[in-house]
Amino acid sequence: MLVKFDEVLVSVDIGASELHAWIEQNWVLPVEEGGDYFFDDTDVARVRLIAELRNDLGVNEDAIPVVLRLLDQVYSLRRALADLNEAIQELPESAQEQLRSYLSDNEDDGERTAH
Repeated sequence: MLVKFDEVLVSVDIGASELHAWIEQNWVLPVEEGGDYFFDDTDVARVRLIAELRNDLGVNEDAIPVVLRLLDQVYSLRRALADLNEAIQELPESAQEQLRSYLSDNEDDGERTAH
């Protein structure tokens, strides 16, 4: 569901100039149609996050892009791990067991190495 610019302002309780600045800085990437901005659920969640970082946690403007990039990386890694887990579930049980054993052995050694 797409939400209009003004609806985001009300639901997140931020000013229009603030949200425009975040869009200009590419912190939020809504769809623009006919001069209006439309936000999907992910966009609205990101606006809420930025508002919380700025207003509740006192993160300064220079740090926001760094925090957002790090969070984007975390979310990307989580998606990749979910995809990997799904692929592993498709393997034959013997291959899954071999993988579990390998990971368990490396975990016991306190190290994980790439081959």
